[in-house]
Amino acid sequence: MKWKVILLLPLFINAESFNDLIKLIDNSNIIKIYKKNIKIQKEKLNQAKAKNYGKFDLEYDYMYLFDRPVMKMNSPQPIAAKNLGNAPLYPLVYKDIYLKQEIGKKNNFIGALIYSYPIFTGFAISNLIDIEKLNLIKEKLKLQNIKRNMKLQIAKIYASIYALNKKIYALNEAKKALLLAKEKAKALYKEGLINKPTLDEIDAKYYEIEAKEDEAKANKKTLLNTLNYMLNAKISSISYLPKINLKKPNFLKRPDVKELKKTLKIAIKNINLQKSNFYPKIYFQAAFKKEATNATLNNNDYRNVDNSFLALSIKYNIFDGGESRAKLQEAKLEKAKAYIFYRDYLNKVRTEYKNDLLALKAFQKRLISANKEIKARKSYYEYIKAKFEEGLADVTDLNSAIAKLAKAKANKEYIKSQIFFYTLKANIDGGN
Repeated sequence: MKWKVILLLPLFINAESFNDLIKLIDNSNIIKIYKKNIKIQKEKLNQAKAKNYGKFDLEYDYMYLFDRPVMKMNSPQPIAAKNLGNAPLYPLVYKDIYLKQEIGKKNNFIGALIYSYPIFTGFAISNLIDIEKLNLIKEKLKLQNIKRNMKLQIAKIYASIYALNKKIYALNEAKKALLLAKEKAKALYKEGLINKPTLDEIDAKYYEIEAKEDEAKANKKTLLNTLNYMLNAKISSISYLPKINLKKPNFLKRPDVKELKKTLKIAIKNINLQKSNFYPKIYFQAAFKKEATNATLNNNDYRNVDNSFLALSIKYNIFDGGESRAKLQEAKLEKAKAYIFYRDYLNKVRTEYKNDLLALKAFQKRLISANKEIKARKSYYEYIKAKFEEGLADVTDLNSAIAKLAKAKANKEYIKSQIFFYTLKANIDGGN
């Protein structure tokens, strides 16, 4: 029992990379639920297959009759003719007499071992088995698709945490730069080159950046908590962005697309299943059966104890008010709907992939601009810093230069995180 408790506890790890997180997907409770769905569907398939083997039923019944069973018979009996002298005899006169014959007792016992087998069902059983096989494949594809979606969600969260880490780092660097500026400002204040409000302005900017840093840390913690829930694991940190190359798409390999193809096949099989209603049904039955007046089934004073039999049953529906025809038409419409949905979904998949590529190219261009912006911001900061140390620049300009440089650095890392995400998303949306 202890091992079951251990499985319910979250797994505690420190994730070092994106690939480490992907390996933990199977630890997710959501994945465990879908694995149970697969097992449930396997049992449904076994239920369908069982219909091919027939079934044995063991029956034992006891009946107590309120009235003793009797058989009534109407038997005409002749009445003696009268002799009137020399007159001829009258014809015989008959009178109806009702006779009762006991044919059973109040206590009755019936025991039977019956085997039933469907010889022909209009291919209903074979089509039902095929449908359940396809449903099993669908459940497995659903599991793959859930993993695919979870991988995308993890990638999005991972990219966001990475960007927040870099933002926190950039804000921390900005705080350090402000502290250095404050030390220099204090020296200038002592020399009477700047006033007290200037020092206060540096402090105000410091606390403003600190508040942004605290906000980023809170957002990071929120995302880590989301990862903890999704993966049923304790994750405290992430590491680098992995290098991912864009792959050639193959949309038909996507598990959700494959699942829809199976849905279309199920719709076709369901048409065949409904057609079985137009065929006769043939069943075979064999039974070892006894009917007796005692519990051990070995005595019956009124009839044969052994009532074993072989039977062949043929059923053919002549009229059902159009129900079978309506079910067949419904199945055909379901197939048409499934086909339209499949084609539409495939178009949607291709559109999503194209949009992924557009977003990826946009972020790649933005990265070029971000690198140039950082270079310019850094140059401007160095210029303003030198001017401020000489007492030739205003503290507002220095604060602005520091904040904008930190923002530019954070923006660059955010863009890099989005390039990682959209490259991965394009590959996954493309069927890889």
